[in-house]
Amino acid sequence: MAAFVLGTHVAKTIGSGMIDLHVVTREVVLAGLLGAIFWNLVTWYYGLPVSSSHALIGGYAGAAVAKAGVGAIVAAGWTKTLVFIVVAPAIGLAVGLTTMVALYWIFRHVF
Repeated sequence: MAAFVLGTHVAKTIGSGMIDLHVVTREVVLAGLLGAIFWNLVTWYYGLPVSSSHALIGGYAGAAVAKAGVGAIVAAGWTKTLVFIVVAPAIGLAVGLTTMVALYWIFRHVF
């Protein structure tokens, strides 16, 4: 709803440096949002873990590519996002492991 009331300002800010901003229209934003919603529904149905923010960015990029071709993507802007797709689960694993070991150690004499 915000895209139709406020325009494409938020989408252009988020996509700045990742997508050619001349490609961004209300239709691109709507298509990206619908793609992300569909992706989330499919993954939730199958019980797969998913990042909704990554789904939104991917849907947005996919919609831009559908409108203007691969040239709409600014490759240099994707480095941080692509790195954290891999790094974030590793960080979660390390924090979860550390927390679990600490809890087991703290309560080792309780049971």
